[in-house]
Amino acid sequence: MRKLICFDMDMTLYDHKSLTITPSALDAVRRLQREGHLVAVATGRDMDNDFSRPLAEIVRPDAIVHCNGEKVTVGDQKIRERFLEKDLIKRLLDYAEKAGFSIGSNLGPVGCFTHRERVIEREERVFGIRGREYRDPGELLNHDLYALAFFGEPWQAKRIEEAFPEVKLPLFAAKEGADVIRREASKAEGIEVLLEYYGMGWQDVVAFGDSMNDLEMVRAAGLGIAMGNAVPALKEAADYVTAPIWEDGVVKGLLQFGLVEP
Repeated sequence: MRKLICFDMDMTLYDHKSLTITPSALDAVRRLQREGHLVAVATGRDMDNDFSRPLAEIVRPDAIVHCNGEKVTVGDQKIRERFLEKDLIKRLLDYAEKAGFSIGSNLGPVGCFTHRERVIEREERVFGIRGREYRDPGELLNHDLYALAFFGEPWQAKRIEEAFPEVKLPLFAAKEGADVIRREASKAEGIEVLLEYYGMGWQDVVAFGDSMNDLEMVRAAGLGIAMGNAVPALKEAADYVTAPIWEDGVVKGLLQFGLVEP
């Protein structure tokens, strides 16, 4: 029976240590597609932006749930799109500037963040990016945005959620940042759109993830698989915990349930 197999990107398919899509996972994606399954990437990223598009071109999924469900595409077709309200963005930026927190987004290759020093330090340390251009975060108000990004400590993320109950900040697995999204938004919401499009149900979904923004889809999936490097709460919610990304966790999880052949 055909399945919709949904993969988170960062630290599920894309390894921050090697800065590559795990080769065994990419091979498994090709095998799944050849066997007639549908493959979706479900991520907090906008996979159409300058930083993420090269990864999408490598994976070549059948569909993408971008920005924690706020945009959904099948091939070149956009089947869902929702933006943050401009007033909310302004209030979040003003609050973060006064509080000393780093919030913002990228506009193409340009970064627009409050207290950008935190972003610069992380990009150099994690991705080796140096010297890219940054501009006033107020420029974000001239653009439609699906989400914002926060970089900082978990207690800071909690403070933002307390000040803005209309948003949530699911932490990245490394707990040094989070997506800033509508409280109702989730990857599961975006997958619902795909299920309607394909005429499938949650029993047909297999979901892999590692972070708190994967929680809803892992819980809802017919088979929810947490990576071995996942946060504890996701492991508890999952039906199965596979090996970490650096130990070929994706293909091992697929093999465990007979979704690919040895």
